[in-house]
Amino acid sequence: MALLKPLKIHDLTRTISQDMQVYPGDPQPKFGPHATIKDNNVNVTRITVGSHTGTHVDAPWHFLQEGNSIDMEPLDKFIGEAAIIDGSGKNSMTGEDFSGYDIRSNDIVLIYTGTGDCRTDFAYLDISAAEWMVEHEVKCVGIDTASVEKYGEKDAPVHKMLLARNIGIIENLANLKQFAGNRMFFVCLPLPLKGIDGSPARAILFDIVK
Repeated sequence: MALLKPLKIHDLTRTISQDMQVYPGDPQPKFGPHATIKDNNVNVTRITVGSHTGTHVDAPWHFLQEGNSIDMEPLDKFIGEAAIIDGSGKNSMTGEDFSGYDIRSNDIVLIYTGTGDCRTDFAYLDISAAEWMVEHEVKCVGIDTASVEKYGEKDAPVHKMLLARNIGIIENLANLKQFAGNRMFFVCLPLPLKGIDGSPARAILFDIVK
């Protein structure tokens, strides 16, 4: 029996903490003791977080009333080969910005912008970028900012276009810079929260084994 080749894991997930930056208006994470070793012989923590805290997956129901909740989303949408795009230096990504990359049907596209720490003035996807994703049959889009949408955009056209075409959305990724321009294997698993519009998730990259 052949031994599996060990893979190096690269974590793209933001650490969730009580003092972390959240999208304006979203709840700040709160941790508190439910039980302690001193009083109960065991530590159990009560955790309060918004459904779009840190690195997270948007469910279609986030913007589409008849869309899937996060527990209904197929996991294969968030697992597969990923093309990692360098969008640094751009205020917004247009469809033309993806044309020079090796992006294939059923790929996951991950976008490094370098503006992930910006609270509101972060880079985003132009509607032409969403149209490009649809036309090229991408199955999921991830970005290192708080949203694929321009901050303050009330109608959410990018979200609605992608989610209505069954294209997954992952936001608030971390540590993408060093992998920009590469193709790698990506896994991002949301929690199966019943009837919920999104979920924090753990996102990791692997080298593709040929």
